[in-house]
Formats: sequence, C-alpha cells, structure tokens
Amino acid sequence: MTMIKTRIRIAPDGTLSGRASGLPAGEHDVEIIVADTAVPSSRPDAVVILARVRAIQAELARLPVLDARTPAEILGYNELGHFD
Repeated sequence: MTMIKTRIRIAPDGTLSGRASGLPAGEHDVEIIVADTAVPSSRPDAVVILARVRAIQAELARLPVLDARTPAEILGYNELGHFD
C-alpha cells in the first residue's frame, strides 16, 4: 500500500476537491479519513489579546530611534501645512 498525503477541500455542497502530487492521471481508489486539524473554536478573551498587544508595544518601544524628526518634517510639510 502506498501512502500519499494530500489536502482535500470539502465544499459547502459536500463535494471534494484537492490534489496529490506523485500520482499518475486517472482514477484511483482512496480511503478518506477525516482528522480534526482545525484551530480551537474558542476565541481568546480580551485579556489575552490585550496582553499580546502590550507585548508587541513593549518590543517596539525597545527599538532604537533611527530618525528623530517629526512625521511632518519627514513628509516635508512647511508651517502652512503644504509640501515644500
């Protein structure tokens, strides 16, 4: 028996589609075993998300300042708010 890994998509109407590399064109007998590989259905709560955001903010705050100009100076705005 030859074992081949493939990804199969199940459409809302129940039809199957997918492809497996290494097989010659034509019809093949297959046995499909459905394995649960989905991400857990529960969404992380607000406390977890906020902790992740704060960790990212802390990491960004540790980065060096490479250009001390203000955003307006970088874009080239003058006193009237126009480009120079």
